[in-house]
Amino acid sequence: MSVRVVSDIQKIDSAIADVYAFLSDFSKIGKMIEMARQMGAGQQVPASLSDKIEDVRTTTDTCVFLVKNVGEMGLKIVERQEPTLIKMEGDGRVPFEIHLWIQLLNNGPYDTRMRITLEADMNMMLKMMLKGKLEKGINQLAEGLAKIPYGYMK
Repeated sequence: MSVRVVSDIQKIDSAIADVYAFLSDFSKIGKMIEMARQMGAGQQVPASLSDKIEDVRTTTDTCVFLVKNVGEMGLKIVERQEPTLIKMEGDGRVPFEIHLWIQLLNNGPYDTRMRITLEADMNMMLKMMLKGKLEKGINQLAEGLAKIPYGYMK
């Protein structure tokens, strides 16, 4: 059974090229996470996320992380359509299939709109247990990504 969760549309005050260049490369995201931890900025991340996610390892195309009380999870980028779409899939570390895509829209020179969609194939019991958490998590992710100063992350 498939579950689809779509985030609210977020406004990002950066050029679409800068947003795409950053989000389409997991290694840049990994460097940002490491810098935030070293600077003690982890407290600016919502406690619900910073307390649950650790041991983030990235390459350009992959991201593996440990979620407390859940286990290791991973994503891999499977398609890029510059500058508007990044498609990802789970890497097989979770017991169900995950597909995630980030859509970007150029709405002006420093006005990029972003929406995240998650599709997961899971049984009815997991769907009932996780749908609300997935909806909340996808919106938190979208809100967090909208706050990154992309123009400075080159």
